[in-house]
Amino acid sequence: MLNNKNAFTLAEMLITLGVIGVVSVLTIPNLIKNYYEKRTVSQLREVQSILSQALRQAEEEYGDVYGWGLSYNSSSSDAQIIADNIKPFLKLAQDCGLIDNKGICASNTTYPYLNGGVYENNYSMLSNYYKIKLLNGAGVWWRSGSEDSQLIAFFVDVNGKNLPNIIGRDLFGFTYSNNSIFAESVPCTKNSNGWGCAYYILQNGNMNYLKN
Repeated sequence: MLNNKNAFTLAEMLITLGVIGVVSVLTIPNLIKNYYEKRTVSQLREVQSILSQALRQAEEEYGDVYGWGLSYNSSSSDAQIIADNIKPFLKLAQDCGLIDNKGICASNTTYPYLNGGVYENNYSMLSNYYKIKLLNGAGVWWRSGSEDSQLIAFFVDVNGKNLPNIIGRDLFGFTYSNNSIFAESVPCTKNSNGWGCAYYILQNGNMNYLKN
């Protein structure tokens, strides 16, 4: 009496593996993009909250920013004053100071614009920006702005020195003025310089501007 055994043939197995491979090639990149987008949105919101809380506590401790003795000239001394006042209220993974030679808090390179244009600043080496790294991995640096509008300019690289290091993809800007930290409402498209994309993300909860 013969025993009938069911099994896949080699050809069937190869076809199945081929189909799985094709599906993986089509779906995995989208899964990675979706994960990156959600993480960026979450990180940006979290950093805004962290900075808002730190600034509020700093003003409760040391008084209004106007009384901190800033010259509002984007100087190294201004960046240091801001650091001295807000660092006690931030949980840091790294304090890189005014010069970040190793590119730990800010990538030791220039950040291109979202539209591919060249942005000349290498923040890690500019001494008028004070650089830190938060416990969540985000790199943050700041400088003073102008007394009548942007008291402090904050720059946030949501994944630290890691790629892509592009304005509007992982580098974003915030303004501190009128006791509030916010992203300025300026145009954000994939053909823009990218500086307005923090506002877009916070308002829409996505990065769809990269798709249009």
